[in-house]
Amino acid sequence: MDAPLAANANTAKAKQRCHLPAHMFRAYDIRGVAGEDLTKENARLLGQAIGYLAMHFGHPEVLFARDGRLSSPLLAEPLQAGILDSGCNIIDLGIVPTPLLYFATHTTECSAGVMLTASHNPAHYNGIKMVRHRASLSPEQIQGVREQAIYLARHPDRVRPADQPKGEIRQLNIIPDYLKRICQDIPLERPPKLVVDCANAVPGLVAPDLYRAMGCEVIELYCEIDGRFPNHPPDPTIASNLDALCDRVKAEGADLGIALDGDGDRIVIVSETGEILDTDRLLMLFVRDILPRYQHRPQKAHVVFDVKCSNLLSNEIESLNGVPVMSRSGHSFMKMKMFESQAVIGGEFSAHIFIKDRWYGHDDGLYAGARFMELLVRSGEPVSALIQTLPDSVHTPELRIDVEEAVKFNLMARIAEAADFRDADVNLLDGVRADFKDGWGLIRASNTTPALLLRFEAASEVALQRIQASFQALLNQIDPALKF
Repeated sequence: MDAPLAANANTAKAKQRCHLPAHMFRAYDIRGVAGEDLTKENARLLGQAIGYLAMHFGHPEVLFARDGRLSSPLLAEPLQAGILDSGCNIIDLGIVPTPLLYFATHTTECSAGVMLTASHNPAHYNGIKMVRHRASLSPEQIQGVREQAIYLARHPDRVRPADQPKGEIRQLNIIPDYLKRICQDIPLERPPKLVVDCANAVPGLVAPDLYRAMGCEVIELYCEIDGRFPNHPPDPTIASNLDALCDRVKAEGADLGIALDGDGDRIVIVSETGEILDTDRLLMLFVRDILPRYQHRPQKAHVVFDVKCSNLLSNEIESLNGVPVMSRSGHSFMKMKMFESQAVIGGEFSAHIFIKDRWYGHDDGLYAGARFMELLVRSGEPVSALIQTLPDSVHTPELRIDVEEAVKFNLMARIAEAADFRDADVNLLDGVRADFKDGWGLIRASNTTPALLLRFEAASEVALQRIQASFQALLNQIDPALKF
């Protein structure tokens, strides 16, 4: 069902008047510089469009939450005002991590939500994540929000019917229900000792209390909310951001470390020796824990992963009688693929874990941490010993080439058109992934940052260097300045 947009020749004028930069409307959310791209004025316009569309799609009320960024209270007020302008009601969850908003869409009568957050982006960014019918919006639906905002800016008398009152707002504390549900789901016989690094972001309000409620000894690291992120950026996929966590885990003799991102939908695990566990390897451990329980069911269990994950993960899934399913990168694409395949678990290399087994299938770093502790306790082994059981390869971390935001997708299209790896199977699902007999390489445009992202894996160092060289040769054809 399409949005009720009445596009016309006046749209271009409205675009100029309401100043909604196209680059803010990403593949799976709205994101930009607070006060520059995402202003109070266009926050209200976006609120009106979000509320209007929510009403149109059968949601008379929406859940609303925000993170701990300095700009979030300044933008929350006009964003909420815009939603109320449309006649849509708001259930305000306050300051909570994004997964608690997702949780509320499953456990309350309201299945639509709005989260004010820029996730792992730097402090001067902010953004909006949206949910309808318990599902994240598609890229087309996000563009529909922009077009609807432009239309309503041109026709403010159509924000809501004349005979309909403004919406109303009420408060709901969802945290107690969230803690209770997880503690009931995951009783720990021998709760571990852990260090949790919340990067001075919103997970600090919930994660320490959750893990203590499960009986764990919790050592807090950067759990006080400070929207400047003074200790390190709220992105746990950058290894240098985890230096303090790795050191603290070893100094405290903790069983593990947990790092969460700026809004709590991503997680990275650190072993008791300070080793960082990549998400595809973490997913292997989850697959070993979960898939055996599906062995005797009529349908094989599906596992979703993104294009950046190791081939070893596919092998692991198949060895456990599961079905590997590759997806585009991005939390909304992953969740769509999870739904389509009815997968029991999924993982994205950028540290999103989606657990449907006993849970709701959305990315929830806090819950994934609890489930990891469950399998850790059940194993009776330290994290380092579990890591030692995993297959390994020669591989790179995610590599980055900074490019201009305005040109990155056009640049990626040119790279894809020029790609000619005659001795490889080329997959254009998301960027260019070339699978050779002895390894693979990937280049894709980031949906959240102004960059091209690359990753490589091979059976040997020689093969890795050869594959990397072939990708560098491809980039040299487009622009010799593109180096990784």
